Amino acid sequence: VMCQHVDRVQNLLKRPMAVEHLSAYVAWADADFSEPEFFNTLTQRTGCRLLLDVNNLHVNALNDQRAGRCEHPAEQAARWIQAIRSGSVAEIHLAGHCVMPDIVIDDHGSRVADPVWALFEQAAARFPNARPLVEWDTHVPPLAVLLEEAAKADGLRQRTPVLEAA
Repeated sequence: VMCQHVDRVQNLLKRPMAVEHLSAYVAWADADFSEPEFFNTLTQRTGCRLLLDVNNLHVNALNDQRAGRCEHPAEQAARWIQAIRSGSVAEIHLAGHCVMPDIVIDDHGSRVADPVWALFEQAAARFPNARPLVEWDTHVPPLAVLLEEAAKADGLRQRTPVLEAA
């Protein structure tokens, strides 16, 4: 169904589109395959690209840890990055998040956290042609702070050694 919808949009636009994976606050108990497998299939069948949101990966892994589905959030997020098909990522999103007592929320309302920067470096090495985008939608700071985060993303991307294609 998703492939049909993506194909329909791409045909209307007459160009490839990019889709983003979500911040997840619940898990599918009876999932037939993993989320990376889903996106690999979607990008392969339709020719669409992926917006890889490393903050979403971090938030999801932290929430999985809180729910007892994951012991090592950084490793879970890194495996997600490694599982994605080489060449399928168009853009890498970074953002801040809010840690609350029972849940972590992808709120785009603060600086990018150090563990998210670490995931970004892994993603930039794996997907060197993907451009970074820092998202900041709430509690928007002065422009200088936004430009600093964007410059950090560009600098890390330029300094990150490219990994061999998997």
